[in-house]
Amino acid sequence: MKLLYFTKTTLKGMVSTGVVTILYFVLFPVLLAGFMGFLQNTLHDNPLKLNDVKVKIIDNDNSNMSKALVDLLKSEDMKELVEINDEKPVLEITIPKGYEESIVSLQKNEIKINKLEDGFNNSTNTLKIILDKYHKNLYVSIAGGSNESLEEISNNTIVETTNINTSKTSSSYEVMAASMIGFVISMLIFSQIQASYTDISMNVDRRIISTPISKIEFFYYDTFVSFIYSLIIIGAYIFFFRIAGISFTGPLIPLIVLLLASALMIVGISKSVLTFFGAKYGKLIGALIFSLPIIGMEAFTGEGNALKVLAPTHYISKLLNIYNLEGSISSNISDLSLVILIPIGLLILATIKMVISRKIALSKGGKKCD
Repeated sequence: MKLLYFTKTTLKGMVSTGVVTILYFVLFPVLLAGFMGFLQNTLHDNPLKLNDVKVKIIDNDNSNMSKALVDLLKSEDMKELVEINDEKPVLEITIPKGYEESIVSLQKNEIKINKLEDGFNNSTNTLKIILDKYHKNLYVSIAGGSNESLEEISNNTIVETTNINTSKTSSSYEVMAASMIGFVISMLIFSQIQASYTDISMNVDRRIISTPISKIEFFYYDTFVSFIYSLIIIGAYIFFFRIAGISFTGPLIPLIVLLLASALMIVGISKSVLTFFGAKYGKLIGALIFSLPIIGMEAFTGEGNALKVLAPTHYISKLLNIYNLEGSISSNISDLSLVILIPIGLLILATIKMVISRKIALSKGGKKCD
């Protein structure tokens, strides 16, 4: 009953600033994620400009004709459209086994263009047209240009049966919605750390005296309330995109797991900082946690730089991106375990520290801190 009363009373105070909370923690990040998603989508697929695409070539035939095709793609004439890159390709072009034999015998075979990322549609289609013309000319040259051969070519051309096998990719809006949640979480951690130090310096002793609970009980209750509060805010953000059909539209259970993990991360970090550090250093750490997603640039670009891995929120964003792609999080259990176990470990350490501090105070004959 004490927990229920404490939760009800504290949440009522939080709800009194509900409009500001919704604007600050939900509406602003939602609008920012939408704007950044639109910007990324525009940059990746500008109808007025062909972006060069990074292409990985897989030559399974390793014949003279397949090498000639590779040379074409690497030529100076193609460099403004195609960049051969095996590390982070946008397209994967697979030349199948038997490619040369099929062309020589005017038989059908398939060059596969596997599109690995969203966007670049105009550049991909242009590349397909170029390959189409290249192979038609190649067929005509081999067939001798006769009408009968040309008719056969039109029925068996390689490029007309080229597969653009688009893998499941996240849209720019899905990526930004998942990445921007790191910004929301860091704001919640920062605000809770700042608010907690204000409470400690001004109101906590009176709140404990006025209620029949100890400091450790107060820590438990306050952690629970912060967890519920964080759950509501993160849930409002996630389910806005889900209801709108923009992002997070997969199965519900994995999404709820990630929602709970996000709230746990917020309270685990904020309450452990509050327990182990005074106001001066605690606020500094809170500001650093808030800054990391911004410095790492993941929250605003969807990709970020090498520093993004230092932000605890990176792993939640990564899991949500995987959820958008696969509809589950089973392929990255290691990151999920970190997101859950580290906050739990921090809360356990904070509890142990409080218990030890209480025993030391009592052993010195000090005033009972309960």
